[in-house]
Amino acid sequence: MKRRSDAPPVSIVTPVWNAAGFIEETITSVMSQLGDEDEYIIVDDGSTDGTEEVLASLQKTYGFRLLKQANSGEVAAVNLGVDAACNDLVCVVNGDDPILPGLLRHMKETFRNEPELAAAYPDWLMIDEKGVILRTVRTIPYSYRTMLAEHFCIPGPGTFFRRSAFAGEPCRDPRAEGLSDFDCWLRLGRTGSSMRRVPEVLATWRSHPSGTTATMDGAKLARAKIELMTRFFARDDLPSGVRALEAQAFSAAYYHAALLGIRRSRVPSLRYAVASYRHKLVWPADVHPTQRRSLPHLLYAVTQPFSGWCHRLSDSFLPERFRRARVLSQTFGAQ
Repeated sequence: MKRRSDAPPVSIVTPVWNAAGFIEETITSVMSQLGDEDEYIIVDDGSTDGTEEVLASLQKTYGFRLLKQANSGEVAAVNLGVDAACNDLVCVVNGDDPILPGLLRHMKETFRNEPELAAAYPDWLMIDEKGVILRTVRTIPYSYRTMLAEHFCIPGPGTFFRRSAFAGEPCRDPRAEGLSDFDCWLRLGRTGSSMRRVPEVLATWRSHPSGTTATMDGAKLARAKIELMTRFFARDDLPSGVRALEAQAFSAAYYHAALLGIRRSRVPSLRYAVASYRHKLVWPADVHPTQRRSLPHLLYAVTQPFSGWCHRLSDSFLPERFRRARVLSQTFGAQ
């Protein structure tokens, strides 16, 4: 048994596909924090933009483990890297999301002091493709009920987790495209696994036009939200307290699916909005302020593209909090 003063070793896994312009910054940010017993695994998912050559050069300098696969998607790359990890404590760092100084130190201290933890997550920065800070994201204290019942993926970039806590299940489910991290935390916490917030800004998430979030089809992502809930509640190992949240969880999932119509075309927002109210007409009063069901937002989504045209025309005359960029930032940080 480790002494309390011993920091647990960690494995960092980076899936990368066509990120030649970002990967060096990410690798440098990770390598500068690694200890002697830590490891860094990079999985190249069949890149075609010169990433392979950049990785080959950087591997000679840093000596990280480099795995390659034919292009199979981020989920497959993450699972390959996590399965290859030597340490139980793992963090997935995307190829375009450099970590900030102190992440590994803070997380090692957290898991050393609280060995029962299954996962821990920090606050983080949203940055643009040039690394300019767009906003600081202050996460909230962990609540499984909030995460499931409000469709609120609380852990974000920089989250560390114990592989052993998944009890043989894969870290990421390939069926949860676009939501595999949310699916991961829902499965991890369903039986009461302990997670907690580390209230320090220690990670980044890069918003740019070629990113996965920006390029995924909105209608597909909306369907994925409902399919995720359907798969989750089809499990036969859910505790009764979790299963009791089913109606509220589906209502929230349909609501957030409907909101995708604010910024993306071909989302059947009206159908999703009706389904949200059908599953739960009145939501609990203690829903987190950022997750509360908003009729104005639903009307905005349902009346697209007309509402978007009107908003653009009137944008310069509106108070700051009603301007298009501010409204869109309330729905998954849309740009």
